[in-house]
Amino acid sequence: MNEPSIFPKWIQELRRFQSLKSVIFLYGNIYDAFFFPNNYREASSRNELQYGKYNNLPFLLQHYFLAEGFKTVAYFDIVDGLSVASKDGTIHLNNLCKTLHLDQLNEEAEKYIRGAQNKNVDDAMSFFRTLVGNRTEPSVGIIHFASHLTSSPNALESQAKPLFIKLIKAAQESYSFDNQRNLLIFICDKLNDIPAWVLLENPLTKGIEIHRPNREERSRFFEQQGIRFHQDGDIPDLEGIARVFPDLTDDFTTQELYNLLAISRIEGIHVNRMKEIIDLYKYGMHESPWEKLHTEKVENAASILKARVLGQDKAVSKAVEIIRRSKLGLDAIDRSKPSNKPKGVLFLAGPTGTGKTELAKALAALIFSDEEAIIRFDMSEYNDSNSDVKFIGSPPGYVGYEEGGQLTDAIREKPFSIVLFDEIEKAHPKIFDKFLQILDDGRLTDGKGETAYFSQCLIVFTSNLGMYRVDEQTGARVPFAQYEDNHEALSEKIQGEIRHFFGSILGRPEIFNRFGDNFVVFDFIRKDIASRIAEKNLAVIRHNLKQLRNIDLQYDDAFILGFIELCDLQMGGRGIVNRIETHIKNGLTNYLFESGKFSDAAIQLQISDGNVHFL
Repeated sequence: MNEPSIFPKWIQELRRFQSLKSVIFLYGNIYDAFFFPNNYREASSRNELQYGKYNNLPFLLQHYFLAEGFKTVAYFDIVDGLSVASKDGTIHLNNLCKTLHLDQLNEEAEKYIRGAQNKNVDDAMSFFRTLVGNRTEPSVGIIHFASHLTSSPNALESQAKPLFIKLIKAAQESYSFDNQRNLLIFICDKLNDIPAWVLLENPLTKGIEIHRPNREERSRFFEQQGIRFHQDGDIPDLEGIARVFPDLTDDFTTQELYNLLAISRIEGIHVNRMKEIIDLYKYGMHESPWEKLHTEKVENAASILKARVLGQDKAVSKAVEIIRRSKLGLDAIDRSKPSNKPKGVLFLAGPTGTGKTELAKALAALIFSDEEAIIRFDMSEYNDSNSDVKFIGSPPGYVGYEEGGQLTDAIREKPFSIVLFDEIEKAHPKIFDKFLQILDDGRLTDGKGETAYFSQCLIVFTSNLGMYRVDEQTGARVPFAQYEDNHEALSEKIQGEIRHFFGSILGRPEIFNRFGDNFVVFDFIRKDIASRIAEKNLAVIRHNLKQLRNIDLQYDDAFILGFIELCDLQMGGRGIVNRIETHIKNGLTNYLFESGKFSDAAIQLQISDGNVHFL
């Protein structure tokens, strides 16, 4: 049987070029586990294929090339040295030179073999040059950890340069049989770990990337291994699970797929509960807090949120919709297959101090019973060209690699969270590529190759776009949205500016489209709401003052209305809090010291001539 579809794409490519090139560099997902049918040449149908246990890449390559008819496969790495394998086991290091007549090619071949056995890289390269030059039997040499042959591929150390020159000479001297060619395989982390001059304009070399398993390969994994998942109790629905398994495991490595099998067996989780197995692997939890959310809490979500976020009923209604559909599992009802997209997305815009951040905190408290279940990023701190690296971490070999990514690490630590990106218009344009990936794929892979998933998160973006615009004449920043604008006019102005920002300034209309109808424009704090905010804050002060010093702070509705006139409502709730700080907290402190009434007293608040008086 010689069906190309039974092979991963990279092996199909390897089969295509193994007789055309003399040096092939394998890179990418090289540390994964690999399942491979070891009887693919003997099997007459797909059903007869035998997939053994997973193996590492060097093991797979050795068995693959022997199955392909190569007589000898030699392997070298700087830890274990040199070894050799043959199909019938008759060839070993002691008789290698005699069997392949290597001594006729190079009288020092035995010396090179001994040096390679002792982990000498220079001798190993000389040996492989001799090996691929032999005209006796088709042979393959495999060099693992090739990325570590040099610390700087474009500025080679003096001892490293001859190694790559020998590589090029080996490529030129490789002997070609009738339908096979002696071959060198280098396994490296990244292709750019190899000096560019080795690869460029060299028709004898080829780079082949090993990708993570694609959908078909993940499907084949379950086809072969599904029977091994835990199945005690209920009748396993292997056909049903097989249909969704490739989508549920999007971007998983083979090793991670095998880990799912191990979790199922160790934890005793039935194969029919595949999503639970995968969630346990991704997030370390059997049950999602979204699913544990009490129905009563969901039913009262609107009133709970409105008690904290005053005067923003439209924003609360949009948030409640997300909570309800997530509780019922309907957040993915519009998708034909499972995905890692976030539970929901909110884009909160409008005046400062109107409750945008407060809504995010209230959602964390409501959904996760923990106001600290919020991951907040001030995007003004991510406005330089290196910002995307801060998010996901530096790649191996670069400064800061050990620190990881600020966003990816935070999501792995708190996978069930509200993720708040504050004032996103201040972020560097590179960051928006990461936003696009989060909204589309629901995941980010950090510099270490580890994936953070956003599928259990509610993503909240906030922005002050539209509140100001740049004057074309002076270049100065001038107010655009006015307190006198009603909510409808305010929404029209702000959404227009947001659309202009993404489409014309940023040049990324596709990101604007990803937000869909999830834009919510907060209204200014109007006087009726301002009174409620002031009264709410004064009630806290009154309660604490009574507990702390047995002082009864008294005020009436007339005081509240008069106090609001002192506040800058264009600054929203912060304008009210600032005036409370100045007129109430500081004024009260001064009054207590001046009057000597430090405890056990009643104090009346009054307002006149634009000042607060204590009586």
